[in-house]
Amino acid sequence: MKTAVDSSVLFDIVKGAPVAAAAQAALEAAHAQGSACVCAVVVAGLDRYFTTAQDLRDFLADCQLDHDPIDMASVMEAARLMREHASNQGPRQRVAPDFLIGAHASQQADALLTTDAGVFREYFKALTVFTPCVRSPNWQITIKPTQPQNIKP
Repeated sequence: MKTAVDSSVLFDIVKGAPVAAAAQAALEAAHAQGSACVCAVVVAGLDRYFTTAQDLRDFLADCQLDHDPIDMASVMEAARLMREHASNQGPRQRVAPDFLIGAHASQQADALLTTDAGVFREYFKALTVFTPCVRSPNWQITIKPTQPQNIKP
């Protein structure tokens, strides 16, 4: 299985957030099931946390994340969903990176690992979304998958 990884999971790891262990465990679980990748939008979002481009490349290599370019079909799907969102919700409720990351995962991977599942579950109903979960008080780490919903034509 190929899992696309959202920047939210990697932000937690890079920043050493309290949930970083859960994010790391979820990333390891994705690797155990196959491969993990990031698109250019995720790489661009991570850049601010690194001093040099090489440091960012090293981080991605340490996380065993492959760069997977966004193809035109994914870009067009993101554009379609952004238009739909703007006509239903009004402008700027969600931003282009969310739609690009979701479309990339939906069109070019089997699942998405994210801590911000809401938008992806709402707009990418056929996408399997995994979220790292931490259960208190012992900080037991579990991976919580969301199965795609059946969509009637």
